[in-house]
Amino acid sequence: MPARKGKGRTDVAKRPNYGQERAERQRRKTARRDERLAAKAERRDKGRPPGEEEGEGAEAPPPAATVTMPADAAAMHRLGQALAFVCGPDHAATLAVQRAVESGGAEDIARARAMFLQLGPRDQRAALAIAAAAAPSLA
Repeated sequence: MPARKGKGRTDVAKRPNYGQERAERQRRKTARRDERLAAKAERRDKGRPPGEEEGEGAEAPPPAATVTMPADAAAMHRLGQALAFVCGPDHAATLAVQRAVESGGAEDIARARAMFLQLGPRDQRAALAIAAAAAPSLA
């Protein structure tokens, strides 16, 4: 019987290099994400004529400064209820809108609008969508 000089090495699937620094892995991940986003922006801008910015055909959400607060008390009441659902009943924006509904004063409405605009775009859109869905139909 021939003598064996050691175990034969079997092919093992290559495992990730766990010794690699975490910061290096995160840097590479961020670089890949940035490349994907740049490619996406390039594809989006490809069909747009030069000098034209995102406009009528764009599906981008409106900037926060263009979001308008409802003027009538019923709409503000619905917005207050929607904000209570989205942000919570004790959130500062919810309380400001509810106070503006109760008092109807210009200062309270301005304060409520300022608090609403401080919310993130996602919360603003959600609250406005819920308030719009709760609106009575005109038909």
